[in-house]
Amino acid sequence: MAEERYTTIAAIDIGTSKVSCAIAHIGGENGSISVIGKGTYPNQGMRKGVVTDIEKTGAAIRAAVDAAERLSGYHIEHATITISGSHVLGQNTSGQVAVANPDREIRDDDVDRVLEVCRAIEVPNSRMLLHVLPSSYIVDGQEGIQQPRGMIAYRLEARSHLITAGSTAVQNLEKCVQAAGIAVDDYVPASLAAAELTLTETERDLGTVLVDIGAETCDIAIFHQNAVVYTAVLPIGGAFITRDVAIGLKTSLLAAEELKLSYGTCDPRTASDAEQYNVPDEPAGRRIGRLELARIIEPRMSEIFELIAGVVANAGPEVTSAGIVVTGGGSQLEGVEALGREILKSPVRVASPTGPLLGILDEFRGPGQAAVLGLFSWVARGLDEAGIAEEPAAGFGGRILGGARSLLGRIRG
Repeated sequence: MAEERYTTIAAIDIGTSKVSCAIAHIGGENGSISVIGKGTYPNQGMRKGVVTDIEKTGAAIRAAVDAAERLSGYHIEHATITISGSHVLGQNTSGQVAVANPDREIRDDDVDRVLEVCRAIEVPNSRMLLHVLPSSYIVDGQEGIQQPRGMIAYRLEARSHLITAGSTAVQNLEKCVQAAGIAVDDYVPASLAAAELTLTETERDLGTVLVDIGAETCDIAIFHQNAVVYTAVLPIGGAFITRDVAIGLKTSLLAAEELKLSYGTCDPRTASDAEQYNVPDEPAGRRIGRLELARIIEPRMSEIFELIAGVVANAGPEVTSAGIVVTGGGSQLEGVEALGREILKSPVRVASPTGPLLGILDEFRGPGQAAVLGLFSWVARGLDEAGIAEEPAAGFGGRILGGARSLLGRIRG
C-alpha cells in the first residue's frame, strides 16, 4: 500500500467576538481537508477587528488553540491567521515589462518581474504590504489572459490587487499570537479566507460579491473572471444588532444575543406578536413578541445591506455582479436572503463551507467557521503553486512546525 502523504496545517480566525482554531491534514490523493482538531473561545480583547487588549486576546487565542491541540494530539508552533478591520485596505495597480528571453516566450522570470513592478508602489511606513494578487494579464495588447506562461510576446502587462494593513494593528495582533506561543506564517484577509470554500468556480468567473458578516466588521471581496478585483471592510456587524435588541428591550447583552439567535428574523412580515418568548435571565418572567424583536433587527440589517450596496457601487461599473454570497456568524439570521435581495436588487444566498472537508466537523462547518476552514484551502493552493512537497503521515503527538508553511508569507505576499 502506498504511503499516505499530507501536510499538517494550523489555522486561526481571530474575530472580534470569538477566536476559532482548527488543525487539519491537507493533501493526499484526493486533495482533501481532514480536520483533526478544533476549538472556539470568546474574545473580549478586540473592537472592530483591532486589538484593544493584548492580554485578553492572547488568552482567547491560547484557549482556542489548547482545545484544538487536545483533540488532535498536535502541538501548534506556527499558524496561518485571518486579519480584519478598517485598516485593511485594497487597491488595484498595474505594471508592464518587456519579455526578456530572445525567443520571446513568456517564462516565470517575466511573470515575476511584472508582478514586482505591480508591487513597487510607495507604501507609507505606517502600512504593511500583505499580498499582491494578480487579476489578469495583457499580452501585446490582448487583454483577459489568465495564464501567460508559454505565450510568445514582446510585452507583458499585469493587473493586480494589493492588500495593505496598518503596521501597528498587525504588530499588535502578532503580539497576541506570540503571547499564545505561536508564530505567524501568513496573514489572510478574512473575506478572502471565507471565499475559499463558499464560492463556486462559476461565481468567481461571472462576478460575485462575498460578504463575511462578523461581530463588528463586514469583510467584502469582489471576484470577477476568477480573480479578486476589489476588497473592503465595513465597521459594522452582528454585534450592532445585539446592542439594538438590548437597548430596545432594556435587557442585558447576553439576553439580547440569545433572543436574536433563537427567535430573531430580519423580516417582520414573517413574525407575529402572537409568538411570545420569555426574556432570558429575568425572574419576573417578562415576555416579548417576535414581531417586536423583528422590528428592532430589520432596520440595522437593512443598514448593513445598504452599506454593502455602496461598496459594490464604489467598485465601479466595470465590475458586474452575478450575485451576493453572505457568510459569517452574522449571516445566520432568518430572512437575511430575502432582505438582501430586496435592498441589493441581486440574488443573495447564505453559504457554509463546502468542498473536500472531512474529519470532526459537526456544527463547526456552519457559516460562522467559513474563514477558519477557508484558510486551509488558501494554504493548500499556496503550497501547490510553490511546488512544496507533502510530508508522510505522522503519528499521534506530532508538532506543527514552520517548514513549508512559513514560506507562504514570502510566496503570497
